[in-house]
Amino acid sequence: MNYRVCYPENRIYISRNHQWAFAAWAIGKEEGWTGSRPTLLHVDAHLDDTWDGVMAEGLHEMECMADYLNVAGKLEIDNFIWAGFAAELIDRIIYVCPKDEDPSDPFDLSDWNLNGEQLAPIKALLKNREYSGSRFESLHDLKERMGSNLFPLVAGSVILDLDLDVFAVRDLESERIRLKPEALIKEELAYLRDLCPYVLITVALSPSFCGSEDNCEQLYGLFLDVFGLRLSEAIPW
Repeated sequence: MNYRVCYPENRIYISRNHQWAFAAWAIGKEEGWTGSRPTLLHVDAHLDDTWDGVMAEGLHEMECMADYLNVAGKLEIDNFIWAGFAAELIDRIIYVCPKDEDPSDPFDLSDWNLNGEQLAPIKALLKNREYSGSRFESLHDLKERMGSNLFPLVAGSVILDLDLDVFAVRDLESERIRLKPEALIKEELAYLRDLCPYVLITVALSPSFCGSEDNCEQLYGLFLDVFGLRLSEAIPW
């Protein structure tokens, strides 16, 4: 199910699957909200930095809402960030993502065979632009190192890209997924809310990575509450 709702006045776009954030970023650029070099604050249990998003058909020919949705529909939940970078919808990226899933440095491309045929699109892209940013282990790590001032890391405007699965924890023994304590989730959501004035917010629900539909519904409700939103006022997009 491709559930998508938004709060246009708040510039908040919510979707079940994360690749639809790409379309919201395109809307933000068209509306003039995000500027020419927005920083993406990607808060997620996963990096979502698979490079093949740059190969999406129609990526560089988008002109309208139908095009944005068409391209987003061809992306996957793990490759939309590179697609957004290639389409110049985002620039620098701040990853807030635990290293137990993927300890790699998303900005270290030294092992990539950029002279090979497969990565030719990446090599061409990097001739004109640098793929750069910062990575933090968690929201606690971000807060410890940056406090409430994100701006030393930011080149321009900021897009918050949040996946609710960042508030889910996998038990190493049972492999079952549980949620962080509710008080901690609300504290971390409030920290994100107040960290800086975002020009756009995209949220992925990702129920399968939250452990269950019930877990996802609980997290969704907490997000709406902390950000002062009513589900009854959301509109489809």
